[in-house]
Amino acid sequence: MSQPANTTRLPLVQVKSVPPATWAEMARDCNLALTLAEYGSPTGALSDALRDRLRGYITDHLAEPARQYAASLTDAHRRANAEASVQSALGVAATQGGDPQALLRLLGKAAGLLMRYAGVPR
Repeated sequence: MSQPANTTRLPLVQVKSVPPATWAEMARDCNLALTLAEYGSPTGALSDALRDRLRGYITDHLAEPARQYAASLTDAHRRANAEASVQSALGVAATQGGDPQALLRLLGKAAGLLMRYAGVPR
């Protein structure tokens, strides 16, 4: 099978799997996001990478344990608040574009909240 003359073949990139983040790394990134949003410049490659990491923490590591914690609550009001917080965090994680400062702050706060929920012993 031949390729048309006007196309360029791109080299294959080897992607290594990234080990799951530690609690310390997630906490560091939450604090960094809040600090960067408040005092730094929340744009550029560093901020983009930080936003991507926070999104990954929320969707890949924290949402399910936080959901389990919410489901374990016996008080209906507390359970509803915790479930709404998880849904809100997932909504923030899915957000693209908008104000980079506000999004960085929201991602940092959402990941920090889910860390508290996910870390509660059951």
